Amino acid sequence: MSLGSLINYMNPFRIFQQYVSLPVEVFISRQYTGYKKKTEEGLSSVKELLFRAGVIAVFFAAIVWLSIFMYVVFYYTYMPNVTHVRPVHLQFKSCDEVMGVCSFPSAHVQLTRRSQMLMSGQSYRIKLVLDMPESQTNKDLGMFMVCAQMRAKGGVLVSSSCRAAMLRHRSILHYIMRTFTWAPVFLTGLDEEKQQLHVELFSDFEDDENVPITDAYVELQSRYAQVYSCELHVEAHFAGLRYYMYHWPKISALIGISSNLFFVSLVFILSWYHLQDGLPEFIKSKLVTEIKTEKEDDVPRGGKIKLEKEAPSTPVELSGIQYIVRYSTEYISSTVIVTKILEYTSIEHYVGRLKSLEFPAILRRRHPSRRVTED
Repeated sequence: MSLGSLINYMNPFRIFQQYVSLPVEVFISRQYTGYKKKTEEGLSSVKELLFRAGVIAVFFAAIVWLSIFMYVVFYYTYMPNVTHVRPVHLQFKSCDEVMGVCSFPSAHVQLTRRSQMLMSGQSYRIKLVLDMPESQTNKDLGMFMVCAQMRAKGGVLVSSSCRAAMLRHRSILHYIMRTFTWAPVFLTGLDEEKQQLHVELFSDFEDDENVPITDAYVELQSRYAQVYSCELHVEAHFAGLRYYMYHWPKISALIGISSNLFFVSLVFILSWYHLQDGLPEFIKSKLVTEIKTEKEDDVPRGGKIKLEKEAPSTPVELSGIQYIVRYSTEYISSTVIVTKILEYTSIEHYVGRLKSLEFPAILRRRHPSRRVTED
């Protein structure tokens, strides 16, 4: 070793760079690369997680709103209007010679201008609400009849009914005590000395979709009845599912929206798997394993052996055993090869016979359509 080589070998800068600086740089570079890779993987996983969470949130919100919309549509389609109120304007014929009413007060009420107002198959309660003053005439009137007729277009009579009504009795003591108690209200005009009568004309009326009602005719069969005002109320009488949906709307809405959410989610999941080509991974893997097993069982375990090797593009000189494997085993069973080899003294002798006479004859017997040339 020359002096220059020794000085170069003992150079402290080279030793520091080779044994201190370079390993530290490599270590720092590896640590930085590892941390950078982990950070990028973490960021990518966080981005993927946020993306999946956003997609799930969007689809979940869409499914929830769709379930709510379906329940609202079903509610307004299935539930009829609870109450229909129509004002009743009574008309009568005045007397010519004496003061008072000379005919029964009556009125024609147009329920709807459309073809049908009430829902077919739904029961309704139809009642007349009368505001009558507590006058001495009405107290002395006693009972009187209230009649109504429900008619369809063209004046076709659908149903009629008559009910009795009267003011409720109040004793003189009750009347005095009530008057003194409510005197400020009566004096200021906030209330009046009157009674409100609810006369139920039809308790279970069902409209016929073939002959729907459009008009009502009301008549008070008393010339002495004094009335402030009156209204015709048509109220739906719910039963079954409609009863629960009307009297417990929140519970019904919760059950209905939950049911819609379940079925919509089920349809969405099945559609998602259908778009993703069928079934979950564990089912597909199981099916693939079973199919592979069946294919392996169907492979024949005996018979002729066919070597699917392509012939070389350039002619190659083959040895004896290679010639036998290359040309014989493609068409001849292994048993025939062994038998033919044993008939000859050497492999070279057998190969010569194959090339000359025997191999073309075997090919003609096994494949008559194939042309075989004898060399």
